[in-house]
Amino acid sequence: MKTLKRRKAGRTAAAIAVIAAMTGLAGCASGGASASNGSLSLYTWVSSQSDRDQWESFVSLGKKVDPSLKISVEGPSFNDYWTKVKTRLSGSNPPCLLTTQAARAQELQGLLMPLDSLIAKHKFDKSGIDASMLEGMTVDGTIRALPYDAEPIVLYYNVDAFTAAGIPLPTTTYTREQFVADAKKLTKADHKALAIAPGVFIPNAWAIADGATAVTKSGKLDLTNPAMVEQIQSYFDLVHKDGIANAPEAADGSDIAQTAFTSGASDMLIEGPWMYSTFAAAAKFTMGVTIVPSTSGKAHGMTAGSGFGIAKNCKSPDEAFTAITAMTATSVLKAQAASRGIVPSRATAQPSWAEGKSPEAAQAVAALLDNATAQITTPSWNQVETLFTQYGVVGFRGDKTAKDILATIQKSVGE
Repeated sequence: MKTLKRRKAGRTAAAIAVIAAMTGLAGCASGGASASNGSLSLYTWVSSQSDRDQWESFVSLGKKVDPSLKISVEGPSFNDYWTKVKTRLSGSNPPCLLTTQAARAQELQGLLMPLDSLIAKHKFDKSGIDASMLEGMTVDGTIRALPYDAEPIVLYYNVDAFTAAGIPLPTTTYTREQFVADAKKLTKADHKALAIAPGVFIPNAWAIADGATAVTKSGKLDLTNPAMVEQIQSYFDLVHKDGIANAPEAADGSDIAQTAFTSGASDMLIEGPWMYSTFAAAAKFTMGVTIVPSTSGKAHGMTAGSGFGIAKNCKSPDEAFTAITAMTATSVLKAQAASRGIVPSRATAQPSWAEGKSPEAAQAVAALLDNATAQITTPSWNQVETLFTQYGVVGFRGDKTAKDILATIQKSVGE
């Protein structure tokens, strides 16, 4: 699933912690990686009851595909998962099943078993899975997880504001030039058309929409290549040059920009499709969805998503592989798309996400997935994110150029 900030407090958090601990103990008692009694343990992020419900739903739906499926769920919060998973796998009775984001597959490469031989052995047909997400789950030429979602970043907009300003609604073709022109018409004094959050996630989607990437084909960090510098500068320019957005503060959470959009304080926001239902429920206006604009106007999506992998030290890889194929079956992903709003990694399941959404939203997502690139990162990407959040603020204000900022980050990370 996407990179989201999950929040829970008080009694609910305490209760979840107790449940998670009890489930974890049960998973350890069941034999962990050896799966000696036919039970497997899934180690994943469990920040809230909603998280737990999602994972247990994958298990229960997977059981309909494979009645013998037996999986317990354990894990810490999302933020803690990426460090604690390494400790958990080195302890006693380690879990066989893990989750990862495509953006973190490089980071967990030492923990995740290459799946290619299992894919061949079990004659698993991966042709129906989104190609960009399979690429995102590939490390050193081998697939490390089977993705369950493929979420192309989109542009949300206020249909009522566009209509009142006499601006034609965007379609699945939207140029940068038209986007900026529309935003300038919508920007009035303190009212800025676009809401922007700090961090590198959305600027990376902006860059990928125009064909630039921050990582070389060999997997090395390459923030300073001319195309990437040009794209990040154009994103900074939306604030200090075009004047269509306010510069975010480094301490801002993504919820600041999201609330600005849903409250009508801003008219546009670049975000993931997983937020559709949340935004639609909060907005007091008709909401539209289109592609992230590009110079040519053609759709080029950056996909973000997560999947199920197998721990390298799993003693029952065949059983584990059968489990993750069951949990990523078309019927499972259809049900998850309908109930939890994920854009499924399988094309045959994607119409289930479109149900209840506007036709324009479905068309935008389909167009982006037709030409998509996964958010591929490096093991040091967390540091890149932290530094971009810190230095990006001065880029938005025009105090430093993208060239200088990206060079500083590249040097600091040391890749």
